[in-house]
Parts: sequence; C-alpha cells; structure tokens
Amino acid sequence: MRRNVIWLIAGLLLVGGIQVEAAESIGQVRDKVVRGALDPLGVPYVWGGIHPRSGLDCSGFALNVYRWAGLDLPRVSAEQFRYTVYLKPRQVRPGDLVFFNIKLNPRKKVDHVGIYLGGGWFAHASFSRGVIIDSLKKPYYRERLRGIRRHPALVSRGSR
Repeated sequence: MRRNVIWLIAGLLLVGGIQVEAAESIGQVRDKVVRGALDPLGVPYVWGGIHPRSGLDCSGFALNVYRWAGLDLPRVSAEQFRYTVYLKPRQVRPGDLVFFNIKLNPRKKVDHVGIYLGGGWFAHASFSRGVIIDSLKKPYYRERLRGIRRHPALVSRGSR
C-alpha cells in the first residue's frame, strides 16, 4: 500500500497535479542572491568572463550569483532581460536585476546588468573597476537604467 501511495504522489508531481512548497522560501533565495553578489567583490572584469575568481563580465556575474542561489539565467544581459519579469521601480526588492544601456546605443535595449542590494545600491561587474557596489542614485546610472526585473522563480502572488 505504501509503495502505491509513493508512486501516486510521484505521478501527480510529474503531471503537476500537486504543488509542492519550495525547499527554500523566496526570502531565503533573495538573501542568498544578495550574499552571493557580495562574494566576488574585487574580481576583475573580463569580457565574456564567467569564472568567479579570475574574471567576470556583467552577465557572467549575474549568471554565477543566481546559479549559486540555485536559479538558472540565460548567459547574456539581453537574454536575461527577456527571461525575467517586468517590475515597476517601487516593486524592486533585494536580489532583483537592474538593467542598463551603458553605451546609450539606440539599437540596443540593454547592454549591462547588475543585482539590486537594497537602499538604492547594486552590485555589478564594471568594465573599468571589476565587481563593485554602486548607487542607482548616481546620474550616470539613472540616465542609463532601462529596467528592473525579477527572476520568474522569485515572483509570488502580490509581488508583481
């Protein structure tokens, strides 16, 4: 009897008949993303870099931090932008992604990504300074900000 119940539950899970609580709460994953964003501070910028010790570019930074927190992201910032969920600025929470058009290229929506830390601060892989913390209040970043977005796994009812 017990074996049949286990198979029934496994089958329901496979077809989506039962929703299971995640092992970690959304808040715990957000905390993990923020902690992970602080770990590579000082790592140099390397174009196309995805190694958290020898060098990261902006999307490689986001990819690694989210992967460490157990979440997948596409590789490049434009794909990350399309993959994530739109937010109004007042909805931003620590762990969300902030997207920029650093080069102000009218042919591109975004070319840079960072991770929001809270209080107007974000971490990112700066071309000239490596992985650092910066302020969204700086005119340079305010002018170039193109979107605040959330990983689909961090979206819950009432958070959109």
